[in-house]
Amino acid sequence: MGIFSRFERVTHPPDDTAPPCTPEEVIEALLDLNGPDAPWTVRDGEPKEGADLVADWHCTDPAWRTYFYRVNDQSVLQTRMRLMPDEHQVRALDCYWQLGNSTGDIYTWGKGQYRYVSAAWELNRGPDGKRRFERLPRTDTADLKNHLRDTVLDMGWSWRARFSKL
Repeated sequence: MGIFSRFERVTHPPDDTAPPCTPEEVIEALLDLNGPDAPWTVRDGEPKEGADLVADWHCTDPAWRTYFYRVNDQSVLQTRMRLMPDEHQVRALDCYWQLGNSTGDIYTWGKGQYRYVSAAWELNRGPDGKRRFERLPRTDTADLKNHLRDTVLDMGWSWRARFSKL
């Protein structure tokens, strides 16, 4: 039991949910979240990532720059997931890092349960020529994490938000 284990959130599926699905079905359901309109990609994890699946935000993709207008061009946001078939549980850990310069040195990084929310305003001139504040599109990493969590719960598995390691 780790120091942060009492802060970890475990979300269990509703009681009326069907019996737990197989790990392959859970993986397939999570990979099905990919799509051309989604600002993320769910993919198989690499061995160095220590995860079965990784959800990457498209924050460096030029097509999604307006959605992530406050995130640095060199930022990486990920949710790493490991399936625990014996417990019918998916463990999730968020990772964030930002490259500081052109040499690729890491400027800042973090892991745990990261939430990025932006609700900014921009000063523009309206059609009448007067200045007015316009709300910019809201960015919230919960948009992805809620889809991941709900998909896992629909499959009869529980979702555990981890703080240190999977």
